[in-house]
Amino acid sequence: MNKNKLFGTDGIRGEFGEWPLSEQVVYNVSVAISSWLRKKHKNKINVVIGKDTRRSCSKIEQILADGFKKAGVGVYSAGVIPTPGLSYLVNTMDVELGVMISASHNPWQDNGIKFFKHNGFKLSEQEERAIERIALPMFKKSEYKPSKKKIKIEKINSKRYITHLKECVGNMDLRGIKIVADCANGASSAYVLKLFSDLGAKVIVMNNKPDGKNINLNCGSLYPQVVAKAVCNHKADIGFSFDGDADRVIFCDEKGKVLDGDFIMSLVVKIWLKNKKLKNKVIVGTSMTNFGLEKFLEKLNISLIRADVGDKYVLKEMIRKKAVFGGEQSGHIIFLEHATTGDGLLTALKLMEIITGESQKISTLVKGLKKYPQLISNVRVREKIDFKKLPVVWGKIQKAQRQLIGRGRLVMRYSGTEPLARVMVEAQSKTEIKKIAADISNAIAKEIGI
Repeated sequence: MNKNKLFGTDGIRGEFGEWPLSEQVVYNVSVAISSWLRKKHKNKINVVIGKDTRRSCSKIEQILADGFKKAGVGVYSAGVIPTPGLSYLVNTMDVELGVMISASHNPWQDNGIKFFKHNGFKLSEQEERAIERIALPMFKKSEYKPSKKKIKIEKINSKRYITHLKECVGNMDLRGIKIVADCANGASSAYVLKLFSDLGAKVIVMNNKPDGKNINLNCGSLYPQVVAKAVCNHKADIGFSFDGDADRVIFCDEKGKVLDGDFIMSLVVKIWLKNKKLKNKVIVGTSMTNFGLEKFLEKLNISLIRADVGDKYVLKEMIRKKAVFGGEQSGHIIFLEHATTGDGLLTALKLMEIITGESQKISTLVKGLKKYPQLISNVRVREKIDFKKLPVVWGKIQKAQRQLIGRGRLVMRYSGTEPLARVMVEAQSKTEIKKIAADISNAIAKEIGI
């Protein structure tokens, strides 16, 4: 475990109480980021904290507030709110920083902290390293002692995030449409029903009763079959599966067919192109974006740019390429005109905007994209070693790459938030991808597996 590094792919994440998310780390980071902010902003500094529904969120919020207040920083609480909702608030409030307490799709035992600057954008890697340089030396100088009194935090009204979402689609009329929504017992639980019912839809909400330990538990975006079954049972028009902090969404059509972020991207691009709303014929995906989507876009004369996995990397590439739209297979979708991060609720509304505008069933609208069979194998590892330094693994990787030339893809990477090696294989033959994935995964398990 690298104790010279706090930040991963998306902020700081781990099991609360353990490195890199111990009480001492949380406190040191709040003090360090206060110091970092003070170098940039000379006036009074304020931060706003949001959280999902994990049991540890309130404790982490208290530690953060303790550190911020001792450093002379004003603290507001947005309470339980989707991550993109906090990003929106930061961009519209008189604050210098937003702090989101969440581990997204991870189980309840995990948690995390991610930061948004005053413009709603996440910290860059350079900014994260700067904060680490301040925070890490503090471990030798101080020991965190919890405050004996509960830290008072001024609460703010976060419901204007819903108003913002509705404004993004012009207060469209969803009367006559039936929606099933799985909230993953997470941050969207208090938002989904009001959002869609205000627009006139009939909404059947599932898994919207968080108890601190049931977030993402056999529900939400990692288990889209749950909402797919409910759509069929209720004869609904569409189903949405959000993750714990609602920055991603997976959907299903009226027949219960599960459709991931690649289908969302193909549908949005096709309709936007038809309606002349696609300002730049470039969209941004990731290394995990299906080869079938790339071929689909080629036929439309649209370029697919691949970024590293993580919506902040997608956003960085979107800005560099002046793209207005991008996303991930996992359901992180960025509509840059309205948001600076993936937003599951906004994505769901944009899909409804397409459905109402086209007056067609979703199963008809998504036709055209033919995905290559894809298999992702996750191997738990004790350390993340460069694959080139693992002789047996590297040999199998090179063999597979030669085998797939012109016919498919192999993508090897480590998770930025979990102790996992990910093996992704795409090809026309399911038998072939299973064999390749198994060979490489078994080799990884033997060399560095837990």
